[in-house]
Amino acid sequence: MANSYDAHMPCTPLLPTPSVPPGETRDRLRRALASLELAQACGRTWSLAEAHREAAAAYAAFGAWPSAELMLARGLRWARLGGGPDACVDLLCELVECLALAADAAEREAPGQGRPLRERARDHVFEAQQLARRVSDARWEVTVLLRLSDVLDRFGDRDDATLLQVRALQLTVGVSPELQRPTAGDAALLRCH
Repeated sequence: MANSYDAHMPCTPLLPTPSVPPGETRDRLRRALASLELAQACGRTWSLAEAHREAAAAYAAFGAWPSAELMLARGLRWARLGGGPDACVDLLCELVECLALAADAAEREAPGQGRPLRERARDHVFEAQQLARRVSDARWEVTVLLRLSDVLDRFGDRDDATLLQVRALQLTVGVSPELQRPTAGDAALLRCH
C-alpha cells in the first residue's frame, strides 16, 4: 500500500505562509481536523501520522506553536508504531523546524524564552540524524542531513551543523563516513552551500 512518505517529501509545508487569507487558514485547519477524525476512525498508523502532520501545519499557519508541536509529537508516536524510519525521520524534521519557529516567536516576545524550545529541537535533531542512517533512500538521507544542519546553523551550532554537512557530502560522493574523518577543508567547502 503506497503512502505519502514514498516521495520522501513533506506533503504540506509547516512554515506559515503570510499571503494566505485568514479565512483560508481557518478552512485549512477545519479540513485538517476532519482528516484527523477520519484517520482515527480508520486506525492506520501511516494515515494517523500524516493526519497529525497536516493538523500541525494548519496550526502553524496560525502561529499556534504548542498545538503544532503537540500534533507532530502525536504523529511521531504513530509513525514509530508503524515501524518505518522514513516517516519518523520526516516527522522529526518537521518537529525540529516547528520548535525552531516557536523559539523565534518566543524570543521576539522576551529574550531568552526560546532557549528551552531550541534545546528540545536539538535533542530531536540528534535523534533524527541517527535514524536517518536507516532511511530507504541515501539521497533523501542527504536532504535530511542538510535540513537538520540548517536548523543547527540557525541556532548558532556551527560545529554540529558542519558535521552533518560533512556527512551529507560524504554520502553524496560515496565515501564511507567511518573510513574518512572530516577535515577543516571539508567544512570550509560546505559553508558555501
